[in-house]
Amino acid sequence: MALSLFNSMTRPDVMAWYAKTRFYHIIELTAWQLFPSIATYNKLHPRYQPTPIQLEHQHPLVIDWIPFPALRDQLVQHHSANPDIDQIFCDAVTGYVVETPMASLVQGAPLATAYIRVTDLITAMDASMPGNDTDMATLPAPSVAMLFSSPAYARAAFRKLNMDKGAGYYKIDPAFFQKYPELRPGSGDLVAMGIPLKPKQQNILTYPKPLDPTTVQTYRSFIDFSIDAANTISSANLPAV
Repeated sequence: MALSLFNSMTRPDVMAWYAKTRFYHIIELTAWQLFPSIATYNKLHPRYQPTPIQLEHQHPLVIDWIPFPALRDQLVQHHSANPDIDQIFCDAVTGYVVETPMASLVQGAPLATAYIRVTDLITAMDASMPGNDTDMATLPAPSVAMLFSSPAYARAAFRKLNMDKGAGYYKIDPAFFQKYPELRPGSGDLVAMGIPLKPKQQNILTYPKPLDPTTVQTYRSFIDFSIDAANTISSANLPAV
């Protein structure tokens, strides 16, 4: 709940990303980061279980949120002391893509592999008017442009590509490794292949800004309220002595 409040207040685009993709595994990850134990570790999704490099080297905890172990290791080795790690993290998440036959998304397209950013489709989906967020068109779309200008086509592509089913379907946009070549893994299939399908303008997820006193107080009040409510409910459920 605190994470949702933080993103809703400071990074609404990120909150939309988490809500659409259903990256619920970060809840268990956050619990393990706050209270590392066998119990919290055993609840981690395999993609988020720390590698030996993560366990042996101090690093910014935001790196743990990357669902690709090979990329996490590269980040720990190359950017643990980088003050711009939040920006690198946001660039990485912005670069999550899904590969697909291009003809499955666009009419008359060649039988070639293409890839499309999760963020680009979410941005197009959020352009819909209130009340129309369940409308979906029938793929393939008339053109690549329609995938990003029509919320209905964007939503259909998002569902078809299983973008809300977890990082198992995801790869990384090669453009990310052009910007950060030192992070490119030496092996594996992490890097997407094929033709990029993209809108004219691509947005990058925002990274956290320094908190002002008012926002800090809001978080404190929310946490105090949550703890008090949890304790009250727990006490009410105890059997009478």
